Amino acid sequence: MLLLLLTFACRHKPRENTTGNVEQTPIELTDTTKDVLLTWIDDAGDFHVVQSTSDIKDPNRGQVRVAFTAKETLNPEQVFVADLRQKDAKGGYAVRAISRSAWEELGASHRKSRLESLSAPTATPDAGQNAADVVAVIYGAEWCKACHETAHYLSTKGVKYVEKDVDKSSVTQAELQAKFARSHTPPTSSIPVTDINGQLIVGFNPAALDSAIAAVHGSRSL
Repeated sequence: MLLLLLTFACRHKPRENTTGNVEQTPIELTDTTKDVLLTWIDDAGDFHVVQSTSDIKDPNRGQVRVAFTAKETLNPEQVFVADLRQKDAKGGYAVRAISRSAWEELGASHRKSRLESLSAPTATPDAGQNAADVVAVIYGAEWCKACHETAHYLSTKGVKYVEKDVDKSSVTQAELQAKFARSHTPPTSSIPVTDINGQLIVGFNPAALDSAIAAVHGSRSL
């Protein structure tokens, strides 16, 4: 679990330049680094969390977030990003720190066209249906914009939800993997994964969310 170290001393805020990079002493990352979570972004803007550099394929290796599960996070406003396309002479990868907003914008830029295609009106529950009796579980991470978009969309439908951070809890990761197994759904590293009455929906997918909500109402009307 990542811990936020709080002190009563004033700390100089790292200087951010115009590219969104934050000055920070480099950290070490190799193919054998332990206790690390690596987050990469696919062409659709979805985030995937893995634990090995070998699980990330080209062309997605250029900007990969690095989070160490056994180290404290001193500045919540920045994240570490590695370039896995090339190693140095010692087998290490170049790692830099950028602002959290700059990292989130990377995913947002990939999702722009995708979200535009989803902007058309979607089906809503019939007037006689009560969306408030549907409870969803969103497995995601606090830095994942698509996870927040899913939560907001469920709110507009009047659906209650619980958010669980797979980036901070191995217990939550194990819980999600167990749900994949029970539902016979192929496991994925993409987030968010939304559980609505046992139906798992990967990514921000309004149509699939509407379908799952409608299915719950249909089963309860029988």
